[in-house]
Amino acid sequence: MRSMPLFLLRDGSIRRLSVLPEGVSTCIYRDRFQRKVHAVLEARGEASLLAAQPAPERTSRRRAPQVASDQVPQAA
Repeated sequence: MRSMPLFLLRDGSIRRLSVLPEGVSTCIYRDRFQRKVHAVLEARGEASLLAAQPAPERTSRRRAPQVASDQVPQAA
């Protein structure tokens, strides 16, 4: 299985993204860990890159029990 590429965004963060849309200008460099990083060169390209990513899968979590607003929490 191939790992997802790393992208350096304009705010300085490095993110692992799965989709690279056509027309996004990047420059590739190697970081201090010798990983290949794609630096995004334009604000419009970054917006396109982030918009193209699939929505994260939602995990099913049980909701915490709701406390009625008229109940006062008691000190322990």
